[in-house]
Amino acid sequence: MIRLGTEMHPISLSQKSIRIHLTNVTGTGASQLLESLLPALVDSEQAHVTQIYLPDTGILSGFSLVSESVIIKQYRRFLPKAISRFLECTLFAYKFNDSTPILVLGDLPLRVQCRQTLFVQTPHLISPKSFAWHPRGWKYLITRFIFRLNMNRVSTFIVQTDIMKTSLIASYPSIKDRVRIISHPPPRWLLECKIPERHRKAEIRNLRLIYPAAEYPHKNHSLLSRIDIAESRLWPVEELLLTIREVVNPAPSISWVQCVGHLSPAEMIHAYGSVDGILFLSKKESLGFPLVEAMFFGLPVICPDLPYARTLCGDQGIYFDPDSVESLRAALMELKGLLSDNWKPDWSGQLRGIPKDWDGVASKILDLAINPLVVD
Repeated sequence: MIRLGTEMHPISLSQKSIRIHLTNVTGTGASQLLESLLPALVDSEQAHVTQIYLPDTGILSGFSLVSESVIIKQYRRFLPKAISRFLECTLFAYKFNDSTPILVLGDLPLRVQCRQTLFVQTPHLISPKSFAWHPRGWKYLITRFIFRLNMNRVSTFIVQTDIMKTSLIASYPSIKDRVRIISHPPPRWLLECKIPERHRKAEIRNLRLIYPAAEYPHKNHSLLSRIDIAESRLWPVEELLLTIREVVNPAPSISWVQCVGHLSPAEMIHAYGSVDGILFLSKKESLGFPLVEAMFFGLPVICPDLPYARTLCGDQGIYFDPDSVESLRAALMELKGLLSDNWKPDWSGQLRGIPKDWDGVASKILDLAINPLVVD
């Protein structure tokens, strides 16, 4: 069980109330974000959180709070999640009707009558545009249907990047005046840790890298399966750590690919301190935590030549075609050469645009949730 937001504040009579809905947040990335954001929302003096609706699985299902003024409810699912989620957002959404505004942190709007603010993170609401004949294709189709059905019930949509805002508006033009951008810092554990000094040299050996990502198809681990096993010995890689289970290892015959499973914050800090850079393969991101984490650690980043990565990493990233093994190999060779010349990325420009703490982020979100006409 995790315990978040335990600091207690007296409730002001002038303080506005808000409810937080996160029953759909079970994924690793979104859960990691909310582990940092939730304490700031609960502890903020800007609004009083009266109720929190939790998922019944995942990290956040164990949320606990030392406060008698906040009611915590766990939303139990007895049907397959896709069916249960559809019913929750449509026919059963009346359960969340209340005079108190609701902040939905789960991408899909509810069919409610009260004021609703929606935090949108998943890129699957905007892509792919064509239907794919597999289970995930049906899932994304239903997801976009729910979004269209209920989007007019949302006062404000919150996204994390300008690219996500542009893409969301292009997909749903009628919401263009209701979309706001609020970016976020790296997770709390990173902000509070002491960044270890780096003393490693790369000119006399191959690269040690990490790809911190869950085992979702859009994370593009499958690109590694296309590396020729015989030629893998010629790649400039000593070790590539994947934070996925060994059972889903995309390249089990390549000796330098190692699956280490999910890493705790302490393990992530140690890993970041021992690698030469981050390899990021993902084809779709709203805002990748690992890229921001790499910047705070001063690590080089090899990432896909896609808009989300270009926006985040600018001219300091090393880019490759996310569908080309040869392009990936060339990017790795480029990084090894740069490190041999004692090159270090300069992330100062990118870090200036990243919020310094989660309290400020929570304040902006609550401002929009209780005052929906606030502008950027």
